[in-house]
Amino acid sequence: MRRFRGRASFSLIELMISVGIIAILLGIIFPAVDIIIEQSQRTKAARNLRTIALAHANFINDFGRSIHFNDLSAMKSGADGPFDINLFAALLAKYGYIKDVSIWAWDFDYLVKNYKQTKGSLPTKMYNTDSSRIDNDFAGVHSGGSFPLSVACCVVQSPNFVYTKLLNSKFPCACSRGLYSDGRWRKKSDGNMGGIWGNKGGLIAFFDGHVEWFKDIINRFTKYDLTEATTILCETLPNAHEGPAYTDSCFINWQGNGSNGAIH
Repeated sequence: MRRFRGRASFSLIELMISVGIIAILLGIIFPAVDIIIEQSQRTKAARNLRTIALAHANFINDFGRSIHFNDLSAMKSGADGPFDINLFAALLAKYGYIKDVSIWAWDFDYLVKNYKQTKGSLPTKMYNTDSSRIDNDFAGVHSGGSFPLSVACCVVQSPNFVYTKLLNSKFPCACSRGLYSDGRWRKKSDGNMGGIWGNKGGLIAFFDGHVEWFKDIINRFTKYDLTEATTILCETLPNAHEGPAYTDSCFINWQGNGSNGAIH
C-alpha cells in the first residue's frame, strides 16, 4: 500500500497568519511592559520624594524653621548656585538627614543617565566636611560639575510665620523636575527643563509625607490664604514673592532659577 507523507512545511498563508498573530501579541505585550516599567519608576520616585519631604519636616522640627536662602548661600563652594537644589540637598546631608545621592538623582532620569554616560559615575557625597560646603563634584549646573538632580524643592522664608504649621500640612514641598509655571510638566525635548516622564505628568510631595501623581496642576491649587487659583507651586506657600529677591518662598530646581515663580 502506498503511504502519503504529511506536509513538513507551512504554506505561505499559514506563515502570514502566524506572523500576524505574533505581531498582535507583541503589540499587546510591549505597551504593557512600558506601563509596568513606568509604574515602577513612579513608585520608586514617590518613595524618594517622601524621604525628602520627611527630611525637610525633620529639619523644621529640629530647628524651628524651614530651610532659608541664607542657609543655601552659606553652602556655596566656588561658582555653584545661585540657589541650586544641589545646595538644598547638601544642607540636608550636612545635618545627617539624607546622605544617599540616589535619593536626589534617579537612575531612570534621562539627564542622570546622560551624566553617567559622560562622567562614568555619580558623585559619592553631597557635603564636604573639610570645607563645610557643598562637595564640588555634587555642585550644580553653574559649576564645572553640572550635576543634575531629578527634583525641585521649596524654601519658605516668612518673618512672622510659625514654621511648625508646615508640619503635617498639605503644603507642597517637593516635586519631580520639569513642572513649569503654566502648570504642566515639560516635554523631554525641552532638554534641561524637560520632565522626568516628559509632559505625561509628574509627582508632588507634601509636608505631611504623602505623594501624588498629577497630569498637570491647572485648577488644583490656590494662592496662600486666598481662593485664587494658581499654577505656580511656590505661590501656595507663605510669603510667596512678597519680599525682595531671594527672601521669599519659592521652589528651586537644579538650574538655580526658582525666583518669581517662572520655574518651580
